[in-house]
Amino acid sequence: MMGGPLRLRSERAVYAGHRSRGWRFPATGALFGLIVGAACWAPLAPTALAPTTPDETGGAGLLAAIAPVAPAAPVAPVAPVVSDITAPLLAGVAQTPTPTPVAVPTPFVVPTLTAAGQAVLASIRSDRTAQWVKNHTETPLRSGPNAAAVVFTRLPQWSLLKQIDSRPDWLLVQYGGDGDTRQPGPGWVKASDVGGVDPPTVWISSSRRGALWSTADATASRVLDVPPATLMEVFGPHEIQGTRVHVRLPGDGRSVPPSQGWVDGDAIGRTRTPAVGDLPRAYPEDLRADVRISVPYRTQLDGSEYEAANCGPTTLGMALESFGLNLPPPDLRSQVLDAENFLNTDPDAGSFIWALARVAEGYGVRAHGLYEGDGGLHRWTTDEIRTSVQQGQPVVVQVVYRGLPGRQDSAYYGDHYVVITGLLGDSFLYNDPIGGAVAHEAPGYDRVMTRAQLQRAMRASDTSYAYTAFSLARN
Repeated sequence: MMGGPLRLRSERAVYAGHRSRGWRFPATGALFGLIVGAACWAPLAPTALAPTTPDETGGAGLLAAIAPVAPAAPVAPVAPVVSDITAPLLAGVAQTPTPTPVAVPTPFVVPTLTAAGQAVLASIRSDRTAQWVKNHTETPLRSGPNAAAVVFTRLPQWSLLKQIDSRPDWLLVQYGGDGDTRQPGPGWVKASDVGGVDPPTVWISSSRRGALWSTADATASRVLDVPPATLMEVFGPHEIQGTRVHVRLPGDGRSVPPSQGWVDGDAIGRTRTPAVGDLPRAYPEDLRADVRISVPYRTQLDGSEYEAANCGPTTLGMALESFGLNLPPPDLRSQVLDAENFLNTDPDAGSFIWALARVAEGYGVRAHGLYEGDGGLHRWTTDEIRTSVQQGQPVVVQVVYRGLPGRQDSAYYGDHYVVITGLLGDSFLYNDPIGGAVAHEAPGYDRVMTRAQLQRAMRASDTSYAYTAFSLARN
């Protein structure tokens, strides 16, 4: 979608195993919310287990909000026969266990720092202990402490400056540049134009593969492996002890969870301060999560021709990977569409929640809570979701797109899928397959919503599927 316009689905007639192609709406940039809304068409109600013919699914997308199709009444489902479908689906699947941040007591002798490591630690100490100022008005950066000195540039209001030295009425400062026309470097500013501020946060990244340690000394246990280029925030009042630095990690949504601990000075380097949109929305509060299930993140915005209609298989793929089932996205999509009797070649086909559950059970993972005893769809409460997560079960939830935090102004009024991954006080952590730089927003993993927000989001636009969900477990 970033290489060209995405195509939104129109309301389509479904018949004889084929669906006609209606108009497609190109949109980019400011219309991205319209695009990602269509990304997760949750089809209107079929029969309770599966549609007997494709035309029972009705239409979906933007036109469906104008002329909605009444869903068919659900009937008692046929229990899925797991034994008939498990073996072929499991064939060739990589059983990849998901790494978890388990502290392994492996004592390690703290090394002596190299010159490069010493320089990094000195740089961190300097920035953390220096006096920092910001200019409250536009001010010139000069070559000397007097009004006749050469003006290097004019600093925009609220530029962050590191104080190096002072003279009467003047301060020598280090300017970090603006990444554009203003270059970094030292210069003099009038003391009356600036005021003191707290030191900025120092960000570093791993320069090679290393480890996160439980303490700063030689008794430390290895908490987790840290891949190269892992982003870390220097943290704490005594952030440097010996040769190690105390840090907290936002995580990468997959192998590196939100964590805090100590890293070796020889394994790190300075990096730029990330923008707010570069960090997970739950960070740093997610470091104190009551429960966080390791559900490796996937995005549906992968450049495929069906990325705008693939939230269901993508969400299911995240949940299944938490059980060690690392399944290729095209395979999952094909299996979900097969379960619905839809053409695999249709890039606009969406996903029914019952089809997602059926495919999960085909891989030997039990889907709990989708149906009532009489065969009707179960209506979940937030308390039931909380209980499932406390038991270590990720929960796939059908939601209305505009009901999610930050999506209330979206032009799309249809449905979407997310997976609930953790608990943070009374709130819920979740992964959303729409997110990240390609979506022009914060990462889709480790997002947070309150109980009230989740309750509102579960009031799906397709009312026959309101408050529907299922949890996944091995038994």
